Amino acid sequence: MLFRQLFDKTSSTYTYLLASRPGGEALLIDPVFEQTSRYLKLLEELDLKLVKVVDTHIHADHVSAMGKLRDATRCTTVMGEQSPADVVSMRVRDNDPLTIEGLTLTALHTPGHTAESYSFLMDDRVFTGDTLLIRGTGRTDFQNGDPYEQYHSLFERLLKLPENTVVYPGHDYKGDTVSTIGEERHNNPRLQVNSAEEYAEIMNNLNLANPAMMDVAVPENLKLGLRMSAQHRVPVLEVDEILSGWPSVDCHLVDIREESERRRHGTIPNSIHAPYGHFDQYCRSSGPLAGLAKNSRILLYCAIGERSTLAVEIANELGLINVAHIPGGFTAWQEAGGPVEAIE
Repeated sequence: MLFRQLFDKTSSTYTYLLASRPGGEALLIDPVFEQTSRYLKLLEELDLKLVKVVDTHIHADHVSAMGKLRDATRCTTVMGEQSPADVVSMRVRDNDPLTIEGLTLTALHTPGHTAESYSFLMDDRVFTGDTLLIRGTGRTDFQNGDPYEQYHSLFERLLKLPENTVVYPGHDYKGDTVSTIGEERHNNPRLQVNSAEEYAEIMNNLNLANPAMMDVAVPENLKLGLRMSAQHRVPVLEVDEILSGWPSVDCHLVDIREESERRRHGTIPNSIHAPYGHFDQYCRSSGPLAGLAKNSRILLYCAIGERSTLAVEIANELGLINVAHIPGGFTAWQEAGGPVEAIE
């Protein structure tokens, strides 16, 4: 496995790069906007294809590189389902698997620092974002933070992991890089409490100044998605137009979401499945979509229109020109009352 812990000095943020092998798929956790060129250079040096970028929560101390990396690599953007960000390609919920080639992480909803904070568990290690730090914990005094929720996230979730589980936090301000659940359980001063009330008393009296970048970072990180206007830069077919003639549709519907999303939310009836992570393979000369596009129109959709916009561009670059997508994706379809078929 390839693993890199990268550091941004200005915000004291750790970013993590994971891949199962050189030349394979890669995932980034909590990237920083100013470090984007560094990430892209490292991906090139290691011959990696960035397929997913994860933010553990809405950051207040730095602007995320999520949007810039999506635009540069067409990767999938990922956050927890509770995230207030306006557009995220893929939303995970508690205990969902998050996969790339050869690697699987488990999403753990660990609110408290913010309401949408997530940690991600992978085999022997856990990426804790701002929930559990080395000899500290994330503050709980803004962005719907709650010390009682964080107490539960810490004592009922993270600290119940095996003691030798390696802890990789989202920040460190002292120069520490790594710890373990056992070390933090025994040595973290904020965890030496006997009740949620005692923990809340500590957190409610920290009296910390707001992060210097807070007024800039939070608004920017709430709107990093591919906006509806950008989703119209490629050919579209609006939901209302499809439903006006339903069930007659003069095109092949193609669902490019992951199987876990389809099983959770269902799919538009009679859809073909061509997951975005391998979409280019479906569009090459020997792929199933290449043949269909010669004789009829292909209509793509994802969760909210971000991946499908990028997928239309990929299809066009590979010679498929009879391709459009549904702006707003499956979410827009559901909101309009479109029929949904369950996936068994």
